[in-house]
Amino acid sequence: MNDVTVTVSGFAGNTPALHVSKDVTKDLEWTTFRVASTRRYVNDNGDWTDGATLWFTVKVWRASALNVIRSVRTGVPVVVTGRLEVDEWTGPDGGQRTGLVINATAVGVDATRGKVEFSRLVHHDTVPEGAPGSSGGLAAVRPGDGDPFGVDAPRDETDHDAEAAVRTPELVNA
Repeated sequence: MNDVTVTVSGFAGNTPALHVSKDVTKDLEWTTFRVASTRRYVNDNGDWTDGATLWFTVKVWRASALNVIRSVRTGVPVVVTGRLEVDEWTGPDGGQRTGLVINATAVGVDATRGKVEFSRLVHHDTVPEGAPGSSGGLAAVRPGDGDPFGVDAPRDETDHDAEAAVRTPELVNA
């Protein structure tokens, strides 16, 4: 496979937009936002000069999309790593257009440009409606049934008859 992986640092050009697509089995969420990256260099006079600005569209998928929505706003310095692709479309005038798209594997706020406060995504054990073990006549799944290797989230060992837990995320300050 000959994917081109890039890392770009720059500033968010807009607030991320959340998109939801109905898949055959579930909803698929992704977000997009634009990143402007301007190269700075020392010119012949010894002064710092801005070079050309490159614009990238960043796509982030699934649960990471929701984290980006909560973390990135217009003007926030970001670092993005992902697969570089070229998007092609027809503009309103009928002309062919192209743009650079990064399918992100990592997006972070750039701590070299300001203070960053991290909030860890913590999973709590709950049983949502309709899940195995909830009301509605579905069979209960006991702790350990879904994890033969015992590496699932820690459970309360005193409640051996507890229904199986399904992880639900909650943002907390670390």
